[in-house]
Amino acid sequence: MERRSFGDAIVIGGSMAGLLAARVLSDYFRTVTIVERDEPGTASQARRGVPQGHHAHGLLLRGQDTLCRLFNGMREQLLAAGARSVNMGRDVKWYHFDVWKCRYHSALDFISASRPLIEWTVAERVRRLPNVKMLHGWSVESVIYDGHSISGIRMHRREARDVEQRLNADLVIDASGRGSQIPQQLRVLGFERPEESSVRIDVGYASCLFRAPKTARDWKALYVVSQPPAKRGALILPLEGDRWICTLVGMHGDHPPTDYAGYMAFAKSLPVPDMYEALRSAEPLGEIVRYGFPAGLRRHYEKLNRFPPGLLVLGDALCSFNPIYGQGMSAAGMYADALQSCLQERVVTGWGLQDLWRTFFRKVARAADQPWQLATGEDFRFAETIGTRGRALKLLHWYTRKVQAAASVSPQVTERFYEVMHLLKPPSALFTPAILWKVVTKSRARGYARRAMGQTRVAHHSH
Repeated sequence: MERRSFGDAIVIGGSMAGLLAARVLSDYFRTVTIVERDEPGTASQARRGVPQGHHAHGLLLRGQDTLCRLFNGMREQLLAAGARSVNMGRDVKWYHFDVWKCRYHSALDFISASRPLIEWTVAERVRRLPNVKMLHGWSVESVIYDGHSISGIRMHRREARDVEQRLNADLVIDASGRGSQIPQQLRVLGFERPEESSVRIDVGYASCLFRAPKTARDWKALYVVSQPPAKRGALILPLEGDRWICTLVGMHGDHPPTDYAGYMAFAKSLPVPDMYEALRSAEPLGEIVRYGFPAGLRRHYEKLNRFPPGLLVLGDALCSFNPIYGQGMSAAGMYADALQSCLQERVVTGWGLQDLWRTFFRKVARAADQPWQLATGEDFRFAETIGTRGRALKLLHWYTRKVQAAASVSPQVTERFYEVMHLLKPPSALFTPAILWKVVTKSRARGYARRAMGQTRVAHHSH
């Protein structure tokens, strides 16, 4: 874009959501300033403000597509830094709903890398943008409201609260994360707080890095999930530097321990031995790190009738999901796409920024719907999960269980499930006639096979 249409923008928070928002803003604003509490991270070390950075992260294909569109050559850059390309059908061995998903060559290849490498690579690309400035070590106290719109922020040095500064802006984007102070500040300014939806799941993680063994195996990524009501699961992903990251996870208080013997016993307790056998032959490279996540939280800014112009909210400050589904970075990409669409519309129509919040919050709400529904739908398989259950949930759970059974024998069903999981297609794509037919016939075939095996056993015992 030759002439930038708007003045100065501020992004609160240098998370993936903040970085991607800043990249989009750089095409439309004269200056963009990112204000981040933490000092700059490195390609190998998680930032203090991103405790989940020590754990397995999925860059789903929807998020990967956005990264590659916003940053030319991003996929090649990550692969050159040691990230691994993983084919969903060929390279992922996944035990789910008491069956192994079938293996085949998929059209879907995703990048597997550590969160610090992905975030640092994106941050470096954002830093190179000529009109973007990153301020590290500053905490934002509040937004500034002039009676008509948000006109900037007040901030102070993290180590010296008496060093305060005011930054003016035409647009402020809050990407400060789940602990966002905007709801409280809205009330102080005379606006309503947004409604919130909460789904309590009490997830606990324990992750450890391993040197990948030299032994041959038929997978790059291994995923084992217990069937509810059992609450345990585990994931191994390949990382840069010929390493594995293994994240053990437990729901509703059944959390994995952080001592090595307990960690291995947890892995051994899973419904198939593959995870334990893989770890038994791998060398641990550091301490086991714990992470807890109490509840998914969504703030419904799209339902507000009044909101201060000049302010937007995105990332975990808008919606934070159960992290075991790996949707966070991809959702950040979807919000960036929504922002880009809104700003481009404003440029074409000449409407300016005045009512931008209304259009933007409607679009990001639609973007958040799919990952939120997928995550909470699975969370509600557990009776202990606290939240508002939809009326059709039992039927959906019944049908998706049939989908998983069919995914153990049908590459077409498995590929469609992966497309939905990677946020490339809506959940309704699992209900097309072709998929419905496969699900019904494959499930029936599995039922016949089970009954035949049962009859064979009975006959064998009667002899």
